[in-house]
Amino acid sequence: MPVERTNATTAGTTDEDYSAAYYAAHLGEDADYGWHNEAWRNFFRQAADRLVAVANPATALDVGCAKGLLVQALAEKGVDARGFDISTHAIESATPEVRSRLSVGSVTEPIEGRWSLISCIEVLEHVSPVDAQQAIDNMCAATDLILFSSSPTDFREPTHVNVNPTGTWVRWFAERGFYRRTDVNLSFLSAWAVLLERADLHAADVVQRYEDQFTSLNAEVLERRQAMLEKFREDSQRDDEAAEQARLSEAAAQSRVAELERQLLTQRDHVIGTEAAAARASVELDATVRRLRAARTAGKRQATRLESLRKELKYKRFLVKKQERQIQDLRQRVKRGEAELGSLRGSRSYRVGRFLTGPFRR
Repeated sequence: MPVERTNATTAGTTDEDYSAAYYAAHLGEDADYGWHNEAWRNFFRQAADRLVAVANPATALDVGCAKGLLVQALAEKGVDARGFDISTHAIESATPEVRSRLSVGSVTEPIEGRWSLISCIEVLEHVSPVDAQQAIDNMCAATDLILFSSSPTDFREPTHVNVNPTGTWVRWFAERGFYRRTDVNLSFLSAWAVLLERADLHAADVVQRYEDQFTSLNAEVLERRQAMLEKFREDSQRDDEAAEQARLSEAAAQSRVAELERQLLTQRDHVIGTEAAAARASVELDATVRRLRAARTAGKRQATRLESLRKELKYKRFLVKKQERQIQDLRQRVKRGEAELGSLRGSRSYRVGRFLTGPFRR
């Protein structure tokens, strides 16, 4: 965490830069940075577990400790842990359980005593280049083991006035006889966190350490590159197939568009013809309406005529029925006459008379 500016010519930050507003702005009010927050508490407890497993320190000093969360987590593990920070607000916000282990101070001041482990996590990017070198000197003078982490890429944070690549920081520590422990992985803290140990190493030892790590990392890189190449080839083949499919789809789409355009022209002609037919039908409808109106007028006259004809028909039906009765009577008379004639023809007198007047007469 932050440390103070030592003079007006350096570009460091001061206590006032790390008030409650700073923590709210950079961690968010919802983050609720403190030991009472379960997420932060679990994070620092896990970090303490790993540090004890890696270094097993009897004592530890957290430089730039903020609210002392790492100090409290290490103390729970039985480590005599202490911390200091330039931010008065941060120290005063610590929980009562850890408050006595914390103090307000600057990394530009000499560190009292000897420590099994000194941690400096995301601190030196907040101080000027000159003060950072003094801080490195102070830490190296007070311990043989340093956990160091400083963001190599975050230039957006206004208080990050001294951002450097991790390799640059490690070089500066190496100039003071501290070298990276290549057998330790601190990625649980950050991707750039390193554990630096004082060692009297020959150049060959340093080369071997880094070569051992480089070899495994390089093998992983080569393996990943090969996998990426194979994936690229597969993707390229799929892209070619997709491009061919897209070309065929485009050709089919163009053909479909041409067909739709032809259908549209046909439909337009049909619409034009339909509109002309509708116009003609409208004219015919008007004429039909006029004829209908005339027909209605004629119909009224015909209805009157029809009523007259109905009455006449009724009268003629009456006459027909009367004539039918007369015809029936005449038919009955004819039948009676025929019957009488038949009876007469069958009589003896008729036959005698016919004999006397017929062609057989002598």
